[in-house]
Amino acid sequence: MRIQRIWVVTAVCLATLLSLTSLLQTASATPQATTLLYNSSLGNTLSGQNFSYQALDTSNPFSIQASQTYSAPVTILNSANDQNEYVGYTVNQPAMPTLNRAAGFQLRFDLRIVSENHANNDRAGFNVILLSEDLYGVEMAFWEDEIWVQEGNGASLFTQAEGALFNTTNALTSYELTVISNTYLLVANGTPLLSGNLRQYTDWTPPFMILPDPYEQPNQLFLGDDTSSAGATVWLGDVAIETEIAPTINVAPTAVSLPETITQTTFIINLNTPSPITATVQYSLTAGTAVAGQDFVASSGTLTFTPGNLSENVQITLLPDDQFEPDETFSLQLFNVVNGVLGEDTAVFTLQDDDMPNYDLYLPFINKP
Repeated sequence: MRIQRIWVVTAVCLATLLSLTSLLQTASATPQATTLLYNSSLGNTLSGQNFSYQALDTSNPFSIQASQTYSAPVTILNSANDQNEYVGYTVNQPAMPTLNRAAGFQLRFDLRIVSENHANNDRAGFNVILLSEDLYGVEMAFWEDEIWVQEGNGASLFTQAEGALFNTTNALTSYELTVISNTYLLVANGTPLLSGNLRQYTDWTPPFMILPDPYEQPNQLFLGDDTSSAGATVWLGDVAIETEIAPTINVAPTAVSLPETITQTTFIINLNTPSPITATVQYSLTAGTAVAGQDFVASSGTLTFTPGNLSENVQITLLPDDQFEPDETFSLQLFNVVNGVLGEDTAVFTLQDDDMPNYDLYLPFINKP
């Protein structure tokens, strides 16, 4: 089935040419956190803005039935009339921000599958390919009643992997495809549908070595029909990319004074922003001048921030004594964040001693004559 993806390669070539033209016309600007790649209210198709369009029929290149048209408020993309045809869009690279998995990014797009047909259960009439700067990502396939992910490198490359039942034909649907670290999440109209690990598709070899491999194109976004075994008619609305979305995990505050009289206290670990993907961080309590097992109870563990949760607590146990001694310190350390970014990672606790010094009083003996 590898030859079925030749059109994607051709599309990338065209995108490269358009990108070079765009570079000659416009100076490259620093991308903002949110990049609107297609604004459907402007009254033109995706290829009239930041995408390149390609339609290809390898069996009959001179008789293309696929089409793109604008009908307010969407672009209508049609490859349903001939399954042999490949049709779709790739982003012109100057318009695409850098997609860093550690910092996180989210693709938002409005889509309706009007109709879809396929002759192979590992193919779909409409696909979304989203790849990070290090070539990790997902290829997501849309049927009329299901959305699923194509498997990555290995013996099962481009076969059907995890999926979810969903009516894609009902109406124009707002999708959010979020990537943080090694995890993706697909949400439809605010409802989570599908989640899993990212893939690479670099095992695929283009049929003509002189052409670039779209699965080895950093910061890649493709929308369309990339197979000769399926076709679809779809509506496409706004398309946007937001970067730097991964939550930052912080201790708060970084310095705490504790009276020696208490035996229990709660310390809060915060996220700076809600995340749609579960984030975790490990912590440990370590000795300074305070001694574990004598002044406090050493502990460690993992904190889990479920979607929408902004804080988690660490319970700290102190061991008061009646010895007079200087103020002592121990620390809470955060490490090994998953699906997030580590911010302020250390809090220092000072135990304030409240014991009086223990003095022996000696009175002089005076013997008067």
